[in-house]
Amino acid sequence: MNEVEEIKNRLNVADVIADYIQLIPAGANFKARCPFHSEKTPSFYVSPEKQFWHCFGCEASGDIFTFVQKMEGVEFREALKILADKAGVKLEARDPNLETERDRLVSLCEWAVLFFHQALLRSREGKIARDYLVSRKIGEKMIQKFLLGYSPFSWHLTMDFLRKKGFSAAEIFAVGLASQKTPGKFYDRFRGRLTFPLRNIHGQAVGFGARVLDEERDHLGKYINSPQSLIYDKSGLLYALDQAKQMIKKENLCIAVEGYLDVISSHQAGVTNVVGVSGTALTPAQLSLMKRYTHNLALCFDADLAGVGAAKRGIENAIAAGLAVRVIILPKDEDPDSLIRKNPELWREATKRAVGIMEFYFDLALKHYNPEELAGKKIIAIEVLPMIKKIPDQIEQAYYLQKLSSLINIREESLREAMARIDLTPQYPQSPDRNVVAPSADFSPAPADIVGRRLLGLGLKYPRFLGEILEEAEPSILSSEWQDIYKVLSEYYNKSRSFDFIHFKRKIQTSHPQYVTRLEVAILDVEKDLEENDQKEDIIALEVQQALKRLKEQYYRQKLEAIELQMQRAENIKDRVLSQSLTKQLQVFTQKLGKL
Repeated sequence: MNEVEEIKNRLNVADVIADYIQLIPAGANFKARCPFHSEKTPSFYVSPEKQFWHCFGCEASGDIFTFVQKMEGVEFREALKILADKAGVKLEARDPNLETERDRLVSLCEWAVLFFHQALLRSREGKIARDYLVSRKIGEKMIQKFLLGYSPFSWHLTMDFLRKKGFSAAEIFAVGLASQKTPGKFYDRFRGRLTFPLRNIHGQAVGFGARVLDEERDHLGKYINSPQSLIYDKSGLLYALDQAKQMIKKENLCIAVEGYLDVISSHQAGVTNVVGVSGTALTPAQLSLMKRYTHNLALCFDADLAGVGAAKRGIENAIAAGLAVRVIILPKDEDPDSLIRKNPELWREATKRAVGIMEFYFDLALKHYNPEELAGKKIIAIEVLPMIKKIPDQIEQAYYLQKLSSLINIREESLREAMARIDLTPQYPQSPDRNVVAPSADFSPAPADIVGRRLLGLGLKYPRFLGEILEEAEPSILSSEWQDIYKVLSEYYNKSRSFDFIHFKRKIQTSHPQYVTRLEVAILDVEKDLEENDQKEDIIALEVQQALKRLKEQYYRQKLEAIELQMQRAENIKDRVLSQSLTKQLQVFTQKLGKL
């Protein structure tokens, strides 16, 4: 047993956290107001059984070590010393010349960076990656600056190289460069992919993003990333911040974009105060890193549903963190990378024309809905009014209310009355006796990832409902975060037609270690709300049906919005065949929505 395991065995996560904040009993768990973001209602939960904590408000999560690191503002080694003293564990005296576990894993990743980089530059097989970069107009300077690489399409070449450098299979697996088929049987995780080294704020390699180059040979998804590890925390890393931080400080502005290539293309175009968030909403930890260098943020996310959702959540999180936020609006169907490939000057100009939050919401509403139609007026008001209500300055609030009134031709007094009825309290799924689903006309969907987590959590906590959930919840109605987990869970269940979480967790611990914590959080999400009288079968069955209904309703509404948008485009170009096809699709999803 190593020092970390011994400390974990001796200390209870609830006892450690209780030394810092006041915990309130909540069934078998504990709850508190989160110490990492401002909130009035407790959403921070601690599970002594699972020995981890999770905040359902800011989505921060971890064990005793990550908690102490965050609270004390220290690195892992310092947290280890603090907890070793508390546990009465004597740490072995270490020669300062010898590498710590963290140092070894960073060194391992640095060797992998060099291996992949040389494979890109020199290997015959790497030509596919070189050709791809040429097609994306990425020059040699950027390839060198970001040390882009190529992972050979092999089951063992990367591992063989790293083993020769003195690293064990367990260490290679620990940073996610290897996967494990069966105990003791490892193979290369990244095969035939373009690699992007992920570096912490100090410039140390801590993980990788990897893009597929031959989709016929590789079916793991367009992009895959390193899993959570001792040295890599996705929620606390911004791609290229180590390269951009000085210019961010100089310009007093951080520009956040979605993809790795968006960042690289921007740096190539001379706009170097740019970082990447890997397609997710900005987290409190990422925003905290930004605030070391600036309090000004400009967001530029894709215009698809996922990108718009991430932008909205990023705006809310950034405002809560105290940043001044603007939004960079690009021409239709463009992202920073595609715009730069057309003309770098277009991107440079776009960054200078970033608009305020309210202009962004008005622009977004007008792109998707017609203010001349009744349905369009209603949806625009639903989208924009909550943001107007959040404006603290009354004069500014009155200005945008007047602007909305003029835009949709609805009396300002009526809009003010509607705004007064808006509840800005965050809505989270609760057990059915405390949260009856509203009629469709007043439907205000919770994010699909929250409801999806809740649904799978119910199936994991009460396996007798798992078969029904897996049968009715098609992957498409879940957020991308939960679709892959659903597939793994479904495969396991369909083989055995029964479910044991302990056995399932043991099985995926090697093949999909990144899923374990998510699933435990899903169970905790259920445990935190369900009281003894809620555990009756009919109560649970009702919540399962409500969650399924909310997911389906949200998915069908999103499909209908997308189809209506396509129909407008088809009408503009007078494509009758496409219009007829879209009309049929519209009828199908309208019927599905009506049957819920």
